[in-house]
This record gives sequence, C-alpha cells and structure tokens, in this order.
Amino acid sequence: MEKKNYTKSEIESLIKRFEAGQLPKVEWTHPAHLIVAVWYSVRHAHDEALPLVREFIRNHNEAVGTGNTDEIGYHETITKFWLWVAKQFLAGRKGEPIDILCNDLIHSEFGKSSYPLMYYSKELLFSVEARHNWMSPDVQNLNVLIEESRN
Repeated sequence: MEKKNYTKSEIESLIKRFEAGQLPKVEWTHPAHLIVAVWYSVRHAHDEALPLVREFIRNHNEAVGTGNTDEIGYHETITKFWLWVAKQFLAGRKGEPIDILCNDLIHSEFGKSSYPLMYYSKELLFSVEARHNWMSPDVQNLNVLIEESRN
C-alpha cells in the first residue's frame, strides 16, 4: 500500500486544527504526529518545541475526549523521542519545503511507528513511568540514531 504524500496546505491545515483543538480524533494518526514533530522542529529550538508539543497534544486529547492518564493520552517519552528523531532527520536540511521534509520522514525507515522499539523494550516504553517522564532507551543508545540519520 502506497503511503500518502501531504501537501503544504494539508500540513498547514492539520497544524492549525491541531493547535485549535479542532483536529478530529480519527485524523490524529502516526503521520500526523510526525508532521507535528517536523513542524515544531523546523520552527523552534528543541528545548522550545517539547513544551509546545506537550501542551498541544494534551489539549488535543482533552478536546477529542481522550484523557491524559496512566493508560492513555499524552506520552512524554514517545513525544520527546519523535522530536529527537525529527531534529536528527532534519539536520542539514534548512530551507527545504515543509511538505518535502514531512513526507521524507513519514516515508523513511525513521518514520515507522515501530522505530522506537529499536531503542526501547516494550516493557519500558509502554510503562506508566515512561508515559509521564522521559526515560532513556534501554535497548540502544540514542547516539546510534544520530549516526544513522547522517548516513
């Protein structure tokens, strides 16, 4: 199955609705998460992007009736991981159009929803502690991610 390519206007619409708490739950997909990671990584320093994304995801969840609990909703480790992936993936790609950046990440090996499991055990990644707090990988160091993204 061929993956969708997002246009600049689709990306801008997604972000606008996401920030306004008007993105339907069905549209909050893995590619949408990656678009958010790229969007904020392009526009903000890494330490500025995380608090913004955290707040918007929590607000989005509340707006669509998804709680932010020990079992569902916002996940700190996964969010921070994907922002880290986006930052590394985008290194050296300044000035490229947002649609190219988003689609390249979505269609890459780094954009697969299973990618965090190269760095985390399921037990750690899906723990309550990882949902609420950043947890360092227990399978592979993130420095490997840096090297992979530059090759």
